[in-house]
Amino acid sequence: MQTRPAFFYLLSFIEGAAVMAAELIGAKMLAPYFGSSLYVWATVMAITLGGLAMGYFCGGVLSYKRKKSNTLYYVMFLASILVMLMPFTSRMILTLVGAHALLPSVIFCASVFLLPPIFMMGMVSPLIIRNITTNVDHAGRSAGAIYAISTLGGIFSTFLTGFWIIPMFGLMKPCIVTGIVLGIIPVIMLLRQNKMTALFFLAFASWTLFRSFQNETPAGLSIPYSSEGLLGQLMVVDYPGNNPYGTAKGTNRVLFVNRITQSQYNTEADSLKHFGYVDMILQGVSLLPPRPAVLVCGLGGGSLSQELLNRGCKVDACELDARMEMVAKTYFHLTPDLLVHIDDARHYIRNTDKKYNAIVLDLFRGEESPGHCFSREAIEEIKNHLLPGGLFMINGNGFILGKSGAGMRAIYRTLKESGMNITLSATNNEEAWRNLIFFACRGEETRQDSLITVLKKAGRPVLDPAAFSSPNDKILTDDIPALDQLNADAYRNWRSASITYFASEVQRNRTVPFFQ
Repeated sequence: MQTRPAFFYLLSFIEGAAVMAAELIGAKMLAPYFGSSLYVWATVMAITLGGLAMGYFCGGVLSYKRKKSNTLYYVMFLASILVMLMPFTSRMILTLVGAHALLPSVIFCASVFLLPPIFMMGMVSPLIIRNITTNVDHAGRSAGAIYAISTLGGIFSTFLTGFWIIPMFGLMKPCIVTGIVLGIIPVIMLLRQNKMTALFFLAFASWTLFRSFQNETPAGLSIPYSSEGLLGQLMVVDYPGNNPYGTAKGTNRVLFVNRITQSQYNTEADSLKHFGYVDMILQGVSLLPPRPAVLVCGLGGGSLSQELLNRGCKVDACELDARMEMVAKTYFHLTPDLLVHIDDARHYIRNTDKKYNAIVLDLFRGEESPGHCFSREAIEEIKNHLLPGGLFMINGNGFILGKSGAGMRAIYRTLKESGMNITLSATNNEEAWRNLIFFACRGEETRQDSLITVLKKAGRPVLDPAAFSSPNDKILTDDIPALDQLNADAYRNWRSASITYFASEVQRNRTVPFFQ
């Protein structure tokens, strides 16, 4: 009898760990389809907290009707089945409703595959408290101990799942194993009492594990690399002929981050190896002294860094996600000896002693840009690391007008308030299918005139500030990190375009997997 409280404490620890693992994995299951922006994480957190709240309430009611430990075992048994189902229910529901209005789809999808297991796990703590409480005077102490142990399990799982399990094993297998760990002890206890319904757990766990090892790559595509991490899903996909960008010859290799294209490379000798914004940045760099020192923040597939190296520039690259360096050098022909600093862009700039002729912010995680790198304070730090006559360039999404353009207008005004002269150009005239490039420098009017001439000669639109800029545009600061909110509509537009594209690919039987 003395071992019973410790036994229930173990169940509480496992339940807390499973809740946080399911939350993290659930958010990552949504990311390839909906991204991992603020509204996606807010939805996941709200559903997790809501599911736990409902589970706590229902578990409390049930605990006073059924005190027997078997009730607890059956609840954990059912919760484990629902956790193991998450990879399958998420794919099914994303396929069915993912192409509808973005925000309702996020909420509905998360509610279907994440809410049920979280709700069932929420019932566990009240049932455990009821089982270990023998005296009403000890009820508070029992409740405190159970919720503390459950929280410790959640903390342990957050670090283990986020920093090791997901990057190492992906999403599907860890989700199934989480369900098995959650259910194995209750199933053993039920089998000891000859409750044969628990045998279903063994059959179901075997089936899900078998399915997790099946290859889901569609015919006609090749996926040389795929991995999951806290910064998102990275996937390298080879499209032979008739690829997403219209190239009929060769194989087009595409780097997706949360299913948003980051880089492309075609195997044909004379084919385009990069997107149009790369050429625009090269045109800006061409106005600098010979062999300029250039810092590229945001590596992607390495196309910009490689083109700069090809033109004799001295290049440093900074990239937060270590996987990017490996992907760029292994799959996109980036020079192996390029020095890549694995660091946050702003942290690196703040701590380095080096100064540069040009600094480029090409910072995207899927469709999102990290707001802390575009604040007034961040821009001042960047200015301090530019050599005299240096050029600061930003690659941004293509929206500048209306609600969708609020984020890019805020960056423009923040640059102006920082005392920089700005030329704003675009890869083309279609907001939804272009990038904006900010060229900023301090007081070099001649440089800006030359830049405008070069851009117009290349057929790039140069935007007139009078057509979009307003005193009401926000100034980005560290105290008010508003870029995510200001860019929310632009993010939704990019994500919706991605969803539409992959929905059309389903009909051609060549869409890439949601996750692995």
